Amino acid sequence: MASILFPWLVAVVLHESPQRIGLAQLALMGPSTALLLIGGSVADRKDCRQLLMRYHLWAMLPPLALAGAIAADLASYPVVLVYGLALGTLSAFVMPARDSLLTRMVTGGLPRAVALAAAAQFVFQLAGIALAGAAGAIGPVPLLVVQSVILGTGALTAWRLRAAPPLPVAQGESRLAAIREGLRVVVHSPRIFPIVVAIAAVGMFYVGSFVVVMPVLVRDAYGGGAAELAMLNFCFWGGTVAATLAQVHRRTIERPGRAVLVSLTCGAGILAAMGLPNPFWALVGLATVWGIGAGVTMTQTRTIAQMAAPDSHRARVLAVFQLGLLGGSAAGAVAIGYVVGAVGPNQAVIYPAAGMLCVLAWLALRSSMWRQEALESPT
Repeated sequence: MASILFPWLVAVVLHESPQRIGLAQLALMGPSTALLLIGGSVADRKDCRQLLMRYHLWAMLPPLALAGAIAADLASYPVVLVYGLALGTLSAFVMPARDSLLTRMVTGGLPRAVALAAAAQFVFQLAGIALAGAAGAIGPVPLLVVQSVILGTGALTAWRLRAAPPLPVAQGESRLAAIREGLRVVVHSPRIFPIVVAIAAVGMFYVGSFVVVMPVLVRDAYGGGAAELAMLNFCFWGGTVAATLAQVHRRTIERPGRAVLVSLTCGAGILAAMGLPNPFWALVGLATVWGIGAGVTMTQTRTIAQMAAPDSHRARVLAVFQLGLLGGSAAGAVAIGYVVGAVGPNQAVIYPAAGMLCVLAWLALRSSMWRQEALESPT
């Protein structure tokens, strides 16, 4: 829901410039970037079930506060930024705890479990996007209240899980030392480091483009609002869900790194094509195909990170993985916001597409991603 409500409030309701849209996305993603490693360190040392219960209860407050501000006619750019900062901060602690908890709950068939968890996430993202598409008709206040209630149900769901006590860690290890150790594991892993580079490039070039270029393109080139933005997001995530479910029902991909490189290469061409003067239905079709590639990329990179990470460092490794995605997204949103302001949304897509192709060429030539085979699932 936030993926639609947040840019809609900034771009359409407040009618801010592309540069300020990019800065607003930075407010949403920046705290996650800054605090993810701390969140991973906390998750490796605490009961992840208890952490998720606490975090979800806290997450109910920002949407309620924004709903109150809008109802009182106090909505402004700084108020919306505070909402984004609060959600971004909480997500930095939720994501490592959630991802680490999955591995502690699964006793076998981890790739399928990762795909199922991703599919569930993407399906409910579709539901949230469909709800948020009604913002133009019913206003944001009811939707923000619904968002708060749904976040609260996450606490109830976590309460129904079994306890997930922390794994053993080095005695007397400081929080800073724990973070350094997690970074060391990532940098020295021939499997994990290339996918962190790839996912950081996805954040910078693809997510940054999607969260800044698409709202401006929908607003300026197609005269659309929340409904059109929701349709674009719905079709993108619909493609992602379809690709993720397909991976649930098939055997393990033998060379997951190669699948990631191919899907990201196709994504660069799709992104460039989205800048052409397409009819809206063609833009939606391109977003759907782009989403299919995203489903392959997100599922396979997350599976590699889950399976290659040592048990004692898994939350920290997954935090670095998410840091690459969110850090790249935050930087990309700001940079692409200024590119859009300079050359317009149609021409702006060429630059991130070219940047991604350069990164992919480096990964194909200088890393082992193209050759690596899938790991055996732990039992």
